[in-house]
Amino acid sequence: MNKKLIHLWGIAGQFIFFFIITKRFALPDNLYLYYTILIFLVFLYNIFIRQETSRVITSLVYLISTFGAGLIAGFLTGIPRENFFRLLLDGIISGVMAMMTFYYAKNFLSAEEQIGFDSSVELGITIFGTSTYIILTILPLTIIDGLIVALLFLISSFFVGFVITSALKKSALGLISVVNGDTSRKPLSYTTILQELFKTISERNSRINSSINDVSNVSKEIRTSAEDLSSASEEMNASLEEVSSTVQHIAKGAQEQSEAITAIAKAIDELNNLTSSISSQVKMANVSSRRTTDSAKKGLELSAHLAKILKEIFEQTKIIEDKMAVLREQATEIKKIVDIIQGITEQTDLLALNAAIEAARVGEQGRGFAVVADEIRNLANESQHSSSTVEELISQINKTTQELNNLLNLEREKIDEANLSAGQSEEEFTGIVKAVDLVTDMIGRINEAAGNQLQNTAELVKKVEEVAQVATDTAAATQQVSAAVQQQTASMEEFTSTAQMLSQIVNRLEEAIQALKK
Repeated sequence: MNKKLIHLWGIAGQFIFFFIITKRFALPDNLYLYYTILIFLVFLYNIFIRQETSRVITSLVYLISTFGAGLIAGFLTGIPRENFFRLLLDGIISGVMAMMTFYYAKNFLSAEEQIGFDSSVELGITIFGTSTYIILTILPLTIIDGLIVALLFLISSFFVGFVITSALKKSALGLISVVNGDTSRKPLSYTTILQELFKTISERNSRINSSINDVSNVSKEIRTSAEDLSSASEEMNASLEEVSSTVQHIAKGAQEQSEAITAIAKAIDELNNLTSSISSQVKMANVSSRRTTDSAKKGLELSAHLAKILKEIFEQTKIIEDKMAVLREQATEIKKIVDIIQGITEQTDLLALNAAIEAARVGEQGRGFAVVADEIRNLANESQHSSSTVEELISQINKTTQELNNLLNLEREKIDEANLSAGQSEEEFTGIVKAVDLVTDMIGRINEAAGNQLQNTAELVKKVEEVAQVATDTAAATQQVSAAVQQQTASMEEFTSTAQMLSQIVNRLEEAIQALKK
């Protein structure tokens, strides 16, 4: 159980016992408040600070803390002297009760094995605490009478505890001697009940010794019989082992012969399967070679057709290149015409400027001429602008034409490479067709040889299977004989094992008997 719960049980016992015994005379209420605070501090000390787990030490702590907390609480409240001495006596008696409560609570509730008080001390404290607490709680005794009663109960309690435990210890030693086989020792006790118990155990022990002697005699007889049985079974087992070894040797030879013939038959069967597989693969290879020949011929035709198409593309590319050369020449001529128009436009603009100057010099009479001169100059500007646009377009056309010419040159190079590859492919396809025709002829010859091999192998497999059947029958008959002998041998071994097991059981029984006699 939890350590905190056990200590909580102890603090509850402290308060209850102290409260009951001190309630018979008037005490201030704040005394119980101080007392509760002090014992709670002791509870916290036991839980969190003190690591001692001994029941004896912890019980003494509860004894001291119970009446010590009462005395300190009395000092703090300032009670009269006569009540203070009464509080001292009541604190001691309630402390003994609190110590007993915690001691036995920890003994029953804790799973730990701990060393406690001596049995006589435990009994004396228990008798003293309970009797004195009851007397002081019920009877209205003075402080002197209370001290006398407490002292008398203390002496008598420890005397009674010593007498009882001493008698029990002496009787227990006598009983232990009887259990160990020493019946000559008498019980060291004057208790009639213990004497009767000793007498009963002695009689039972005598009966057990008599039964042990009877069992010992029977076990010796069983051991003798088991040894004779084990010796006879071992001799019979040795004879059967020799017969079994001879039969197994014969069976092993027949089995090896059967396995060898079976292995030969299996190898021939595998050869037959391999020949069948080769024949099947050859037929498939023949079909595949014919298909390869057809595919190679088709590839040859496609290669020739591709070369023809590439040639036509090459010729068309040449025509396009010629047309583009003519287009470049025409663009050059157009540029020359545009240059002439641009020159005329510049001269017209200059003449229009001069005409405007002359019209301005004439004055009002030349105004109409000036208007005409301005229109001519505007037309000249527009013509110059159009010439520039046309010139830019011609430049772009020349540039595009040059790029197309470069691309056509690259295409021509690729077409040349394709023509070369087509020629090489045509030669390769021609070689493939010749090689495949040769392979097809060889596959036909292999197929014919594989058919003959398959027929011869089938006849050989049939003969070997007949021989293997005879060898298998011989080996099976020998194995049946060997199995019968082995079964008989196993039975004898089991019989021998049973005899040995019986001997071991007798040994253990004798050991147990010797242990009981010690």
